[in-house]
Amino acid sequence: MPLSLLTGLLVLGLSACAQPSKANQEKAVQDVTSTDIQREQDKAAAIGDAAIPGEAQQRLKWTQYPAMKAGPSFSASALVDQIHTLARTLRSYADAEPDRVQKALGVALPNDVDGRRRGITGTAGNGTYTWAVWKRSTSSAGNSVQLSLEPPDACLSFDALKVPLLTDGFKMYVPTFGDDDRITFYKPAESSLTLYVAVSVDRRDAPTCARTVMLELEPSDD
Repeated sequence: MPLSLLTGLLVLGLSACAQPSKANQEKAVQDVTSTDIQREQDKAAAIGDAAIPGEAQQRLKWTQYPAMKAGPSFSASALVDQIHTLARTLRSYADAEPDRVQKALGVALPNDVDGRRRGITGTAGNGTYTWAVWKRSTSSAGNSVQLSLEPPDACLSFDALKVPLLTDGFKMYVPTFGDDDRITFYKPAESSLTLYVAVSVDRRDAPTCARTVMLELEPSDD
């Protein structure tokens, strides 16, 4: 066989061997990128799932509960301070028990007439607030702690809530699609738990007003 022909065949053979290798490398890079994207999407979905139902859904559920007993008046800044105190003290399921929550808030949280929730309702500026502690379902390992304000124009400063939470090491998750009006802050707690602080806001893209704040401990998404 002529030397030039043999050389040509060798070059073609090496090229054919190299080509699949390059394609495999590109595919591997694409697979890694897709995996990273999927992991971030799964993490975001887990954060959303662990947070509270939408505000409108929660209000529908609340119609099944009796009213809370009357509590003291609080200023907006005092309510914000109470939220930050809870965000620092809720580290385990035991910390979310009503007796410990009322100690952190510095105010008694009596049972409602049915004994299904503990909390109070009082005035806050031109509106009213409600603190409530309860298990949203029999399968819940811990209690939910929620502050809500009425009427719709009664609210807390979103920045006053956000800045100290971020300073304390919370991360912030903002939904990128859909009509979910919640912005969720989250931070690892003790015993493989994560504390979620879900805030219902006036508008998700440029929030100024926080109307409902739910604090819940959920198993961490490892």
